[in-house]
Amino acid sequence: MDNIVITLDIGSTFIKAAVFDVEVEKILYTEKCHTPAKRPDPDPAVFENDAQALLNAVREVVHRCARAYPDAGGLLMSTQQHGCVLCHPGLEADTYISWQDTRCLHTDPETGKSYLEELEELLPPGVMENTGVPVKPALALCNLYALFRQGKLERGGEARVYTLGAYLIEKLTGNSVCHITNAAPMGFANILEGTWRHDILARVGLDFFQLPRITRDLGCCGVYRDGEVELKVYPDVGDVQTSVYGTGARSGDMIVNIATSGQLVYITDRYVPGSYEIRPYYDGNYCNVISRMPGGRNFDVQIDYLRDVGERIFGQSLSRETVWERIQALDSDWREDGGLTVDCSFYELPDRLAGGSIGGIDHVNLTLEHVIHATAKDFGRQYRRFAEQLCDYARFSGSLYLSGGAILKNPILRQAVTEAMDIPHTVAASADEVYGGLFKLAKKCVDGRETI
Repeated sequence: MDNIVITLDIGSTFIKAAVFDVEVEKILYTEKCHTPAKRPDPDPAVFENDAQALLNAVREVVHRCARAYPDAGGLLMSTQQHGCVLCHPGLEADTYISWQDTRCLHTDPETGKSYLEELEELLPPGVMENTGVPVKPALALCNLYALFRQGKLERGGEARVYTLGAYLIEKLTGNSVCHITNAAPMGFANILEGTWRHDILARVGLDFFQLPRITRDLGCCGVYRDGEVELKVYPDVGDVQTSVYGTGARSGDMIVNIATSGQLVYITDRYVPGSYEIRPYYDGNYCNVISRMPGGRNFDVQIDYLRDVGERIFGQSLSRETVWERIQALDSDWREDGGLTVDCSFYELPDRLAGGSIGGIDHVNLTLEHVIHATAKDFGRQYRRFAEQLCDYARFSGSLYLSGGAILKNPILRQAVTEAMDIPHTVAASADEVYGGLFKLAKKCVDGRETI
């Protein structure tokens, strides 16, 4: 039945699934499993996944959902952005190069510059304007440039590049299609026209890629058949936009989205270039976005330090989740930093590379409570600082929405960010706002309505 749709949100940590009956507006089923782990690599800047393993995981989840609801007739996927899948005869297997990959920061031995610096010279801001993104670490464009500059793979017509969703769609249906919301953050799409910027690829010597077709609507792009399973497959959509869509935020509102990574988002009905990314959104709007904001992974740097001490000194091996549960269960005042200052840029921030620190240490203030609060306080400071860059903050009159598991599950962080942002109307979204976004989009898919 077309009104029963299986939806997947394929993140860097979890794959979340839900089955919706869009006609009666009911969630029939949900589940969550871990995303296949990254491949081991001696270079910490390299972050790759086996694309086939991701495909297998998706198939398994889809089939579990289909067994639970055999009448399901559709499949809609929301996926992590900026990265890409590379298929090349020189690779042992199809490879997903994640948004967490930063190999473009390495130095090119031929020039003495980083690959990113080379790209900044080749692609000045004026060239990149209608892509909606600047040259930055994490873009598929930047890491593909570094990979081929290193000479490990031959340049040629057999190289195929996909969004993660487009790769999955092709393997499931045989059709190579990607949605504009996922095409845009790769770094070489014209978001106003919905076309690939082959001129950008030519400038950086990558114009030999075979690319999927870009679509701006949510019509069926193929059918997945496997045994008794037969599902209409809809275009892949971007996870950030989909989560934002699930909050209920409207044009003129702002969203602090803190999951594994963080984004600051302002919804607008106008395309106005500025010192932020612009991503295609739904219902004729755009998302002005500042990405690479502090996220759960930044806090995890400190949590992993605590775990290492616990294991090596006290013989206690605890998961990150358990450490957080025990921290939040402590009867402590999480509003005091004891004079500590934390720079939480343990990963790259929008305006600088990684290089965090803890300062102001004296002989009494280096305590768990002070470190945690000072870190949360710096999160708030960073989000407020970039909010003032994103819009005319002094005149901001919209609502602030908090979304993403890292902030919704962490009252210490939520309190610090809310106080720093100082917006009267602040709304905490549901813990799984992505389900809300997927439901609204699934309904549009079934209704056959365009959304971009």
